[in-house]
Amino acid sequence: MKLSIKDKSEKEIFIEMDIADMTLLHPLVEELVKDKNVDVAEYKIGHPELDKTILHVRTKSGKPETVIKKATKAIADSFSDLRSGFEKEL
Repeated sequence: MKLSIKDKSEKEIFIEMDIADMTLLHPLVEELVKDKNVDVAEYKIGHPELDKTILHVRTKSGKPETVIKKATKAIADSFSDLRSGFEKEL
């Protein structure tokens, strides 16, 4: 997956991605909005052949990159726990 920062400030970031579905972005946004330091967490998916997907994050305090890293780690840990559970039972 290719990522490109399109716009960035102290409290806000817009990241362009080459994915055209919600499979990865929906859990990420759900995790981001749980963070009390996040003001806005959203994504916009345009036409799949013409537009890139944009992730937009704005924080109340702290850097948006920090909250994104924290959220992606939480998601990865969650799926790791799920995998461990399946491996034990199956």
